[in-house]
Amino acid sequence: MTLRERAAARQRTAHDILRDLDLLGRWSRYGDPVVVGSVAIGVVVPPDIDLEIYSDEPRVADGFAVMAPLAELPSTRRITYLDARDRHEQGQYWKLEYELTADATWTIDMWVFDRAARGADLTTAVREALTDETRDYILTIKEEAAALGERAYGYWLYQAVLDAGVHSYPDFKAWLGERNIYERTSWAPRRTL
Repeated sequence: MTLRERAAARQRTAHDILRDLDLLGRWSRYGDPVVVGSVAIGVVVPPDIDLEIYSDEPRVADGFAVMAPLAELPSTRRITYLDARDRHEQGQYWKLEYELTADATWTIDMWVFDRAARGADLTTAVREALTDETRDYILTIKEEAAALGERAYGYWLYQAVLDAGVHSYPDFKAWLGERNIYERTSWAPRRTL
């Protein structure tokens, strides 16, 4: 199976999970949920799904209302909440660990933001900027990181490949340096390789 075939299979699995858990439907009661990150871009390697939910009035109670029935599912292993409204993330974070099989636990990261804070659609911009070559670099770097039990983080990786011409995991780590990987970014792709 090729890099792209593996990524496509993981992407299909992610969409199956989203549908089976009805995450978009559950969150749509409280805001506008959007699939972002590797699942939306088509470069899935680690079993991870990212959602952003934009709400007119983000409330902690709404997140608990979404998570409560999910906590009852036998495949739910952990749910975590972080209030980061007063930090650089400026949102509410929910993490669901969902055991698909004994060997595959998926992480679903969900950020709830105030609708007024919504910026440009970075996911679409990255997806449109990718070429087959840059997509392969991203997948290769992600798989190199996974083989080491490490992770090449999303938009930082896309920026490194698209803007800095990074082609390997060691080069990505050097490019990343001491950056705060959790900081929200205003970056958008400038060019394709």
